[in-house]
Amino acid sequence: MTSPEKHLFTEDKSHLRVLTGLRGWAALWVLIFHVYEASQHSLVAFPIGKWNINLTPFFSLGWSGVQIFFVLSGFLLSLPFAQWQAGTREKPNLERYLFRRVARVFPAYYVQLAILLGGAYLLGQASPIANVESFLRHLFMLFVPPPIGIDPINTVWWTLPIEFMFYLALPFLAGLINPRRWLLLLVLMLTSMWLWRAGTIIYTGPGNFLMSSQLPGSMDSFGMGMLGAMLHVNKNSISTWLSRHHNLTAMAGLAILLLCLCWMQYKWMDYWNHSLIFYTWTTVYSFAVMLVAIAGMNGNRLIGWLFGNSAIVFAGIVSYSIYLWHAPLLRLLSETGLFSALQDNRLPLLLLATTVGTVAIASVSYAFIERPFIRMRR
Repeated sequence: MTSPEKHLFTEDKSHLRVLTGLRGWAALWVLIFHVYEASQHSLVAFPIGKWNINLTPFFSLGWSGVQIFFVLSGFLLSLPFAQWQAGTREKPNLERYLFRRVARVFPAYYVQLAILLGGAYLLGQASPIANVESFLRHLFMLFVPPPIGIDPINTVWWTLPIEFMFYLALPFLAGLINPRRWLLLLVLMLTSMWLWRAGTIIYTGPGNFLMSSQLPGSMDSFGMGMLGAMLHVNKNSISTWLSRHHNLTAMAGLAILLLCLCWMQYKWMDYWNHSLIFYTWTTVYSFAVMLVAIAGMNGNRLIGWLFGNSAIVFAGIVSYSIYLWHAPLLRLLSETGLFSALQDNRLPLLLLATTVGTVAIASVSYAFIERPFIRMRR
């Protein structure tokens, strides 16, 4: 290992906990959103004296945690390719890269699939998978629009094939993670996203979020992560301003995130149509996430306090299992009737029960399923 590579590796390891915490927040925010939906609360306000602080956007926009996942995937997976392009390491081995991706994603997914099917059988319920064709599509994670795809029995699974398609595309795009080709990468990711989204509306009509979100339509989010990895790896040559002024970078990222959330709160009816917000919101939002990630990687104290604390980092470590398991547990809790009679306290109690239960299940899943395969792939 060369000296620059060793320095970069050590530096990344010391600050990766911030990105882990960001991933944990993304998983928890998606959980909060689904609990908000299940509790059927239209307005969430917190009274302070004569004022009512409207917290509804915090709950209703938690689905945007998925975009944070996409940006972080682009960032983290692109780091070794960016280091290769910068000349500080050898080219990543493609077979090892693909094996690591499969070993990271599929074991926990297959175990959950087996538990959901086995649980339905033991409870005497109808199988959630109707036939062999449906089972094979679940086996290969074909949660894409028909006629190829099928609706998953766990609603959150729809993002998994999008991420995996990016895993497959990244080695072919790795040559663009280079300071001399950043503009080409930016043009490619934005053009592919715009063309795909426009095509989905033209050929399938507005409102088809599943089709619009497939990989070309989400390429801006992954691409911002790729640009972030390139900027971080080359921070001593092309992005010294970002590393030296990480306080401004952090504040700019958080401010843009807040503005994006306000924009979506008041213009969400225009989304999934031919509109400015449809073609630009995820790009601007992902850019803000990238700024926050870069500030955290450069040791910003505010970002470190928000996303580098032990609790949120632990959530990040088990974030994949949190994402997988919160929806089935929430559905189980909602169907028991324990919360149906509650009115004002339904949201906080359901949120507490779902969060505690999900983190407990996720911890077990990580310890006995994810971690053994992480060790094996290393």
